[in-house]
Parts: sequence; structure tokens; C-alpha cells
Amino acid sequence: MRKGVFLLLPYLAACMGGAAPSVLSDGQTGPRPAPRAPIVQGPVPTDPGLTAPPGDAFLGHLSFGLLLNDQREAGGVSIVHEHAALNAAASAHAQDMVSNNYLSHTGLDGSTPGDRADAAGYDWSYISENIARGFSTEEGVVDAWMASPGHRDNMLDPRAEDFGLGRVDTTWVLMLGAQ
Repeated sequence: MRKGVFLLLPYLAACMGGAAPSVLSDGQTGPRPAPRAPIVQGPVPTDPGLTAPPGDAFLGHLSFGLLLNDQREAGGVSIVHEHAALNAAASAHAQDMVSNNYLSHTGLDGSTPGDRADAAGYDWSYISENIARGFSTEEGVVDAWMASPGHRDNMLDPRAEDFGLGRVDTTWVLMLGAQ
């Protein structure tokens, strides 16, 4: 297991929208729940250095997968594997939120994380989603999600077997699921 030092970022304000970094979390379990509001809109961690996204590796997110699985192992749950369909669903939602300037688990078309997983061809029995905006590094967004109870619960849920990540600029979407 890789060892890493993770610094917790200070909390500065409640989730108020605008340009401040934001995190939202949504957990869904099958079969196909009705749309619902985000379950977490907590304090807003900050990331002072905004930079361009790093290049892709493996399916696109090998280094993120290592960070995520370090946290899962430390939390006593099994590792998750990157899944192309979840990457596609997460990436499409990240792009839609950036293109249309919003941050929500409900797409402008009314779609939920489960709907997006279905559309990408992921036949799920469990699905959850974390979203964030304003973080320039994988470490920063993982630290922020782990510092928030609802996001942490999604990331350490023992039902998860797969993950997908979408990132556009500083907008992030993490989907966790099982088929």
C-alpha cells in the first residue's frame, strides 16, 4: 500500500455558489431511484492554486485511482477499479456543468447519477456521485471529499466495485458503482 500525507484544507465558508470551491455528494442505490436533491452541501474547502489539468494515464485516471484506493484501504474496504462507462458518464456531466455554468447532481435535463450511468451503458445495482468545483489537483479534491462526512461515506462505501472520474478545468465528478 502506498503511503501518503494528506493535508486537510481549512474550511472558509458554507457552500454559497459563485467561484468559491464547492463540493456536493449524492448516493443512490438501485433499482433506479427517483430523482432527489443532493445529500450534502457542506462547508467549502479551498484550493489556492488553480492550474491546468494533468495529462491522461491508463483509462484516464490511474493516479486518482491510487489516491482513492489508498483511502479505501485505510478505511478497511476493498479497492475499486476504473470503469470506462462510469468515466464517460462522469465526464459528460462535468462537461455539461461547465458548459452551462451550474453545479448539481441533477442535470439540466432532469437526469440523476443513475440516469447518467444507464445512458453510458453501466447496468448498476449501486451508484453514487461526488461533485466539486475549484480544485486544481487530484490530491486537493480527494482531501476535500474525505474531510466531508457525506463524500467520505460515498468514497468508502463497501458496495462500490468500480469508479469513473470526469474533470473539466476545476470541475470534478466522481461516480462509484457496482453492477
